[in-house]
Amino acid sequence: MEIEKSQPYGEGGAEAILNVQPNTSIFIAYHHLFGPHDDLMLLELDEMLLPDILNQRDKSYVDAVLCRQSKTYAVKFVGTSNSVFLIPPSNLSISLGASPNPSEKDHENSVVASVIKVVPGSMELVKVAPRLDKLKLLLSENPYGFDKCHK
Repeated sequence: MEIEKSQPYGEGGAEAILNVQPNTSIFIAYHHLFGPHDDLMLLELDEMLLPDILNQRDKSYVDAVLCRQSKTYAVKFVGTSNSVFLIPPSNLSISLGASPNPSEKDHENSVVASVIKVVPGSMELVKVAPRLDKLKLLLSENPYGFDKCHK
């Protein structure tokens, strides 16, 4: 397994993946913090929606939703049968040169990307109609009538 000479040896992490050329490969290894990391999920979305992700809404919804001024999105989990690896930045990566395993001796100073989690899927946004049940209930508790506006 050879590494392109344009790649810096010994540097791994997410940056190394960006530099992989077609028909080449790099080594991957388990990061020392590898595990389920249930608090990490992938969410692919348009950059203009990013500020809205940070807004939290009513916790009584069973499904997670993203509400924008003119649209509502349901947040859905989509599983994948492919292996998707989360690789942290290079400052958290390892080098094979430091490995005590003698079978890896021939690969000293090779680029290694250390995987922190194998992701079973990702979240996606699906446009949905807004749920207006709660609004209707609040409005029905205090109906507005024509006679109230003339008092």
